[in-house]
Amino acid sequence: MQKCWNCDAEQLNGAIFCTECGANLIGRQQRQETTTSLEGPGDAEEWVVPAPRTLEATAASAFTLVVLNDGRRLLLETNRNLLVGRTDQRRGIIPDVDLSNYGGYDAGVSRRHALLAVRDKQCYVEDLGSANGTFVNSEQVAPNQPVLLNHGDELKFGTLLLRVELNFD
Repeated sequence: MQKCWNCDAEQLNGAIFCTECGANLIGRQQRQETTTSLEGPGDAEEWVVPAPRTLEATAASAFTLVVLNDGRRLLLETNRNLLVGRTDQRRGIIPDVDLSNYGGYDAGVSRRHALLAVRDKQCYVEDLGSANGTFVNSEQVAPNQPVLLNHGDELKFGTLLLRVELNFD
């Protein structure tokens, strides 16, 4: 077992991201406060999740998740790990990518379902031990094991199906 440098939570040896706070466990980064909010698009069908720059970030990385049952698009711009799940105000859980408005509850998306991360223009997903699993192209992702995502991959949180579109410069 190893401890997270950011929140001191116990993690499995070899874990890349902390299952409690989402911190990158590879190479120590300085502790910092970050806030990410979803900004409504008005009449547009695209949501942007902005994220602050970290000290080690070079350029913003972007990718899109397309909700396949209705075609809505979530443009994610990030230089850090993003928590995917459902908001629970009572428990203080507010994920960076909130799938509540996309049928997340009915699809079995957990409150703290998975992490999305971008490193060196590659996108990874890591299941956080969710109740209904994370799947890439119908293959279940083992908990706490990051899996590389490719352009066009189908990504499923519970039964909520999305398509990955990589938009790296």
